[in-house]
Amino acid sequence: MTTCPYQYLFIYEIAGEITLGPPLDLKNYLGCWREGECSYLFFTCKMDLALKAFIGEDQSERYLSETVINYEDWEAGYPLKPRSIAGFYLCPTWEPCETPPGEHLIWIDPGVAFGSGYHPTTKMCLELINEVYKREYLPRVLDLGTGTGILALACVARGAAQVLAVDHNNLAIGTAIKNVQYNRQEHCITLICDDVLKYCGTPADLALANIYYGAVRDLLDQDSFLDKKWYILSGLMGTEVDKVLTQMKTMPLEPEIILDDNFWFAVLARHL
Repeated sequence: MTTCPYQYLFIYEIAGEITLGPPLDLKNYLGCWREGECSYLFFTCKMDLALKAFIGEDQSERYLSETVINYEDWEAGYPLKPRSIAGFYLCPTWEPCETPPGEHLIWIDPGVAFGSGYHPTTKMCLELINEVYKREYLPRVLDLGTGTGILALACVARGAAQVLAVDHNNLAIGTAIKNVQYNRQEHCITLICDDVLKYCGTPADLALANIYYGAVRDLLDQDSFLDKKWYILSGLMGTEVDKVLTQMKTMPLEPEIILDDNFWFAVLARHL
């Protein structure tokens, strides 16, 4: 296959939680995104009538809306072509691939999850992973907010032996599972769908958190999080990075590198 398997996204807003199964045909189902009191179901074809029938007339009010967009207009979807970033060669699973000499191949199908490699935060994290592994071998990695699993896969490509990757979003974890399988790294990467704060005390040499400011702030407030050798923190916009750096001044953490790209920031810090 040399073309993207996704052309359109059909997104269905359903009130409350929903578990899909027979008789619903799920071959075109991408996953479910839970947000607030609603479930957002992603399909690659029109499913409104089938979903209404599955929900049933007695609960028809739970069906709230249908949204149709081009896949390339979705954050994860554009653009999706093989590209090199910081020694990693990111290739969509449907593209032919010739890895440039000296680069690490990572097969990626972002589906509708975050982490195609094109967002500035993902790109900067890949650059910092490459940098920190030049300095030191880090066998154990904790990836909090893994998204598609792209950063976990990058760490394994650079030699990590054990990665625990956590995301609260089951759609992201489902996508990450597929990407780990595409890259045949099931023996190195463990994926968990849960609150990242529950796992911040997991022993690790490197902690990754490409997430959002509130979560980074809360992680740094946890004493159990402050025992890693190295940290890569991103998902920070504008003045948020200054708040994180100020917070670090009260901790045994020393910022080594600060990257910025189009108002986004990423920080590499080491434990003192």
